[in-house]
Amino acid sequence: MRTLIAVGLGLAGISLTPPAFGIVEVYKTEAEFLDRLDELGLPPDVAEGFETADWDASRYPALPAEVTSQGVTWSTAARDVWTGGWWTNPHGLSTNNNWARSGQWGLFENHSGSPYPTTIRVSGPTMFALGGWFNTNPDLQSVGFLFDDRDYSNSPGYVLPGIGAMYPGDNPAVGHEFVGFVDPDGFNSVILTGTLEVNEKGFLEGGIYFGADDFVIVTQLCRGDANSDRLVDFEDLNLVLAGWGTGASDGDVNGDGSTDFEDLNEVLAHWGQDCN
Repeated sequence: MRTLIAVGLGLAGISLTPPAFGIVEVYKTEAEFLDRLDELGLPPDVAEGFETADWDASRYPALPAEVTSQGVTWSTAARDVWTGGWWTNPHGLSTNNNWARSGQWGLFENHSGSPYPTTIRVSGPTMFALGGWFNTNPDLQSVGFLFDDRDYSNSPGYVLPGIGAMYPGDNPAVGHEFVGFVDPDGFNSVILTGTLEVNEKGFLEGGIYFGADDFVIVTQLCRGDANSDRLVDFEDLNLVLAGWGTGASDGDVNGDGSTDFEDLNEVLAHWGQDCN
């Protein structure tokens, strides 16, 4: 079911401001998304499938407000974005097998009792790209990315007055379908929600329920930092040398499944860096 939300603004209120920042790019296939990251030299450093112990507190029927995993925080955002809803029933994040694409668990936001769409905020350190597999209810709907801290956009994005910049995924499907985006300037927060737009009567239209799984995120928390102490030094070099030629190891700083010259060069290129 699509949602209609009154915002009291007509189409004349929408501003399409020419971008004064890096172009946000939206991708509809995982292969194109990963190829673009490779071109930009941005290896993914977070793969989130909701299977680890960090997510145990969210297993159905538990409904935590937020979960932090691998330095990234996932939180229910419906109350933040859609003020004025009624919240009479349990509200929070849930991982269950209904929304899983791989493994046992997929992510869902439960806010039964309100008319608003699934609204999940992803926040944390500076991120440069995020992509995942979304399964909408009903089928053949699209999930998009909402930046509620921006009043500007570039195509294919557009501004929702008083709400933020919306980048529609525009990739409807039956079952899980991939949508991802790259933001060269970086971001600290983005909201995953059903694609929204203002209709000719000034109502905010769209918004659907969805579950999601198998996310890929580029955070670049601290490049070359093998031991996660946010310093690039001899300890990181020693981890690379200890894992040399063994495949994935603690010294595999670029996350490509091999510990080799590329990891050594990554450490040396950022030698002495203090990310604290």
